[in-house]
Amino acid sequence: MPEFGPITCAGCGLLCDDVLVDATDATARLTPHCGLGAQWFSDRLLRRAGAPSATINGKAVDVDSALARAAELLRGARRPLLHGFENATVEDARAAVALADRLGALIATHDGDWTGAPAFPLRGASTATLGEIRDRSGVVIVWREDPERTHPRLLERLGFERAVGPERLGFEDAVQRTLVVLDEADTATARRADMRLRWPRGRDLEALTILHALQRGLSGPRGELDGPLSELLNRLRAGPHVAFVYGAGLTAGAGGQRRALALHELVRALCRERHAVTLELPGAPGTRSADDVLAWQSGYGGSVDFASGHPEWVTATQPLDDVDVTLLVEPGPAGAAEIALGSLRAGPGVGVWIRTAAAGIEAGGTVHRLDGTPLALQAPQAGEAPSAATLLTRLLGKLER
Repeated sequence: MPEFGPITCAGCGLLCDDVLVDATDATARLTPHCGLGAQWFSDRLLRRAGAPSATINGKAVDVDSALARAAELLRGARRPLLHGFENATVEDARAAVALADRLGALIATHDGDWTGAPAFPLRGASTATLGEIRDRSGVVIVWREDPERTHPRLLERLGFERAVGPERLGFEDAVQRTLVVLDEADTATARRADMRLRWPRGRDLEALTILHALQRGLSGPRGELDGPLSELLNRLRAGPHVAFVYGAGLTAGAGGQRRALALHELVRALCRERHAVTLELPGAPGTRSADDVLAWQSGYGGSVDFASGHPEWVTATQPLDDVDVTLLVEPGPAGAAEIALGSLRAGPGVGVWIRTAAAGIEAGGTVHRLDGTPLALQAPQAGEAPSAATLLTRLLGKLER
């Protein structure tokens, strides 16, 4: 298989669009180097040989038979759920929302713990593009994340590494940057920090509350966090623009959305004196696209219930008790569902599986970078498999007959 590029890599939410791929042997290699992106291309370019077009209970069938069985399952469902979207495009998400509306289904753009009402719709958020943070932020605070592992080129894109090519020299010197990392673990990102902060994750809400109080000039007993937080606040006040980078390390688990709410409240307070922004790192590249589409189509993001005939925002922490049929759309490497549409082989527990064209390799589409910027995916190795959007549209057609 020859080299191709430059193309957009969907190996993480950073969606680097300057990637060259060499897939001439058993492992894909990327330029610029990125192990995460190379693994993503290898999984989809080199490990799909012999995969059937569709299966029902593990037995190979044609796509029409699989769609007919999927329609039968959904038609008889009392409480269907559409979820996944780790590798979905905007087009996939639009088709999924149309199907959920027709079924009266619950649709969720994430998997994992249901933590209740998300902070973003409650307070909104001050956000920025990667370019704005790169060009303006003097202090970047990474809160319990390790982008060196999860988004390998993020710090480079934020201006923390000197570019190699002469065409990109210069922007790194526009702002004198300080990298602050809050993490107890000795991560690759933490080792690059100019300032390290360490305390147990269970004290994050306390720390954010104290930092907010310090920013407002409120007095009161605070304990051992007062010193490091005062030093952090001094750094935040030293420049006109600061950025907070966060993700599941802050928001996941019990109390996660309250911690996120505290962060957004702090950023809002900081904005009275300077420009403060947040940058959320999604757990999967397709999550941001699906969240944005769901918000456009329904008015809500994250989790929406169409059972009543109109979209309702899901704030419950246990909404899945009566779900009887699930449809997993473009999942990651593993996932269990009654029906699954994905470019990788079916995991355990899948009754109906249909192989899709891998967006960014076999099919084009639109995706949203982690800062909301829309980018086009190319199809350098177009194949015969349909996209998830095509399959969802065909499935909707079968349900309406």
